[in-house]
Amino acid sequence: MRLLCVSGLALAGLCAPAHAQLVEIGPLDLGGAIRVNVLDKSWETRSNRFPRADAEFDTARFDLGLDTGTGLIGSAQWRVYYYDETERFTSFPHHAWLGFENERLGTVKAGIQQVPFGLTPYAANSYFFSIAYYVGLEDDYDLGLSWSQRQGDWTLDLAYFLADEGDWAGESQDSARYSYDLVDELGRTDSETGQLNLRTTWSSIGEDSNGLELGVSLQAGLIANEVTDDDGHHLAGAVHARWRHDRFEAKLQATAYDYALESPPGARDDVVVMGAYDFPYEVAADGRIWSAALSYDVPLTRNWMTRWLDSLTVYEDFSVLTKSSGDFDASYHNVLGAAFDVKGPFFIYADFAAGKNNAWIGPNFSDALAGGGAGEWERRININIGAYF
Repeated sequence: MRLLCVSGLALAGLCAPAHAQLVEIGPLDLGGAIRVNVLDKSWETRSNRFPRADAEFDTARFDLGLDTGTGLIGSAQWRVYYYDETERFTSFPHHAWLGFENERLGTVKAGIQQVPFGLTPYAANSYFFSIAYYVGLEDDYDLGLSWSQRQGDWTLDLAYFLADEGDWAGESQDSARYSYDLVDELGRTDSETGQLNLRTTWSSIGEDSNGLELGVSLQAGLIANEVTDDDGHHLAGAVHARWRHDRFEAKLQATAYDYALESPPGARDDVVVMGAYDFPYEVAADGRIWSAALSYDVPLTRNWMTRWLDSLTVYEDFSVLTKSSGDFDASYHNVLGAAFDVKGPFFIYADFAAGKNNAWIGPNFSDALAGGGAGEWERRININIGAYF
C-alpha cells in the first residue's frame, strides 16, 4: 500500500495516497479528505440500535503541516463527524503538535501526538484497526512531550503526557475525541494524567523495505478520581515483531494492561469507562490482547490495473482481547480486506469484518468489551471511500 507522508510528517501519521495533491504555501502543506462508508451489518435485522443504512458519511478532515527546512516541523489535523442515526455532529483534533528534528539530537515534539506504544503507526492494516485501538492501546493520542532518536539499528522513544487529548465538540459529557481514554462518563469520574512511555526497537529493515523489526513498549500513568481526590494507576506493556520480505508483511503483538482505580465505595473495580467519537462504553479493567496482521502488495500485471490503480494491498487482521475476570467473555476482532490506491483523489478500503463481544461489530455497544455476554459472531461489510486533496 503506497502512502505519501509529506515532508517532516511521517512520525505524525499524516499520510495520504501516493497521488494526493497537497497544497504548498511556503513551509506549509495544506490538505484534507472526505470519506463515506457503504455498509451492511448483520445485526441490524435484529436490533433497533441503528436504522439500516446502505451508505453514511464517515468524516471530513483538514490537514496542516509545517516544515521550515531548518529543523522546525509541525502537524495538525481536525476531524468532523456526523451520525445519521443520532442526528448529531462531533468534531475534534486528531493531532496538533510542534517539533524540532536534528539528525544528531533526534526529534522532539510537544502537543497532541501519537503515543509511542507497540507497532506504529498501526498494529493492523484495515480501516477497523485491531481491537487494541478500542481500548486505547493502538493509535492513541495524548497531550505531552516526546523525544525519539535512532542510532544504527536501534530506535528509542521516550514520552511524558500531561493528560489525554481532551474533550471537544459533541453531545457527550467527556467523549468527543479521536482516541480512546478513560472519561468522566456513566457515573465514573476518572481521568488520565502523568503518563510515561518508553519504547525501544531494533530493526534491520532497510531502504528496500525488507527485514525484521523487534520492539518492547512500557506505559505507566496515574488515574485521578474527581470524587475521592485520590490517584489510581494504570500499567501496560507490549512486545512486537514486524517482518517484511518483498511484497509480504507480517505483524505480531502481545499486549497486557491493568487499571487500578481509586473510586468511591461501591464502584466496580473490574471495569473502566472509556470514550471516543462522542460515545462512552465499559472496558475490562485488566486484559491481554493478542494480534496478528498479514498483508501482500498485489503486482499490477494487467492493463486495467495499471490504468486505474497505483497499488492494491490485500490483508488479514486478527486480534482478541482476553479478560482477567472469570465472569467476562473474550472479545474477538477479525478483518479480511483490500486497500485500493486509485489513480486520482481516491483511496478505498473494502473490508469484511467479523466480531464477537465487539462494541463496533455487533449490537451490544455498552459492555461488549467488558462482560461481553457470550454474544454471537456478527459481521459487517464495509467499503470506505475517501477523496483526498
